[in-house]
Amino acid sequence: MHHAHARRRGYTLVELVITLAIIATLVTIALPAFGRLIGRTHGQAARSDLEVSLNQARFAAVSRHQHVVACPSSDFVDCEPTTHWHPGWLVFADLDRDGHRNADEPVIATNQARDTGVGIVGTIGRLRVDYRPDGSAMGSNVTLTVCDRGAGSGEASTIVVSATGRVRHGRATAVAAAACLAAAG
Repeated sequence: MHHAHARRRGYTLVELVITLAIIATLVTIALPAFGRLIGRTHGQAARSDLEVSLNQARFAAVSRHQHVVACPSSDFVDCEPTTHWHPGWLVFADLDRDGHRNADEPVIATNQARDTGVGIVGTIGRLRVDYRPDGSAMGSNVTLTVCDRGAGSGEASTIVVSATGRVRHGRATAVAAAACLAAAG
């Protein structure tokens, strides 16, 4: 037997509007944190890629018994006279020890430009890292600050290449983080 008035199941318009309002509120709260998470991830990936390239340069210098240079480069052909590494970088065997890549000097590694908003800025006056055949780095310590605008200055980190050639990372100072964020594209 059928009942003439079967009960319908579903949601009322008021219930749907309340549910959408709750979802919108939760998204509004979570979105900034999600943006910082993505920014932090981009910054960490950039730092990791650069650390790998620097360690690869040091290993190549020792294993090949040659000078190996890591430097900023957006064309992956030669070093650029800048402290900004985020457009990309180049690692090559510097056979004539002049700090510039010639056509006969082999490229060991390259790395492409970082995502928009990621910055990598090196120590003023240090436009390259030159590894000697014993694995040491010529000159004084080089500090590279890595940041992402989405993560903010509190998440900026550094890569330090010591005169012995060792690569380590740490937290950026407020001044270095601000300079990095200003350079981030």
